Amino acid sequence: MTAALTPATPAAEALLGALTDRPGATATELAEAAGIGRSTAAKLLATLAGHRRVLRQPGGHHDGRRAADRWTLPTPVPTQDRGAPPTAAPTPPAEPSPTEPARLRAGQLRQLVLGCLAERPGQALSPTAIAKTLDRSAGAVANALQILAGQGAVTQTQPKPRRYTITTAGDKQTDARP
Repeated sequence: MTAALTPATPAAEALLGALTDRPGATATELAEAAGIGRSTAAKLLATLAGHRRVLRQPGGHHDGRRAADRWTLPTPVPTQDRGAPPTAAPTPPAEPSPTEPARLRAGQLRQLVLGCLAERPGQALSPTAIAKTLDRSAGAVANALQILAGQGAVTQTQPKPRRYTITTAGDKQTDARP
């Protein structure tokens, strides 16, 4: 990507400067060091990560809570001198850790939720139970269930605590999946 596509705002430059001095810092720590707001820092870091100007190290989970992500600058690839012997190829970016679920495309979570319910016909499951099975956010699963209920693919069987089952229409959607 070209440099013209990456943010060149004073806030972005301050953030990159803070990251140079503090590799492995959290967004909150970087925001404080750069003198910008935490939400501004978080948005800029996400944008810079999309342009491969910074790298996110997922924080993982500790005591049932998600730890803050840590941020670093990518290691520059050394330029080779024409007379120098070739060096090893740069290491490809790390795959998501086995404990960190991969980011889903639009609509993919709804299909996973339908699949989970289809594997348990007749069972009424809560968003939390489905989320644990899928290793996903309970809030995201609850949102997906509301959309699926609006489409008629699932039905809410109980209001408190909320429980859902798959409908015949939802079952057909899972059968039609490749």
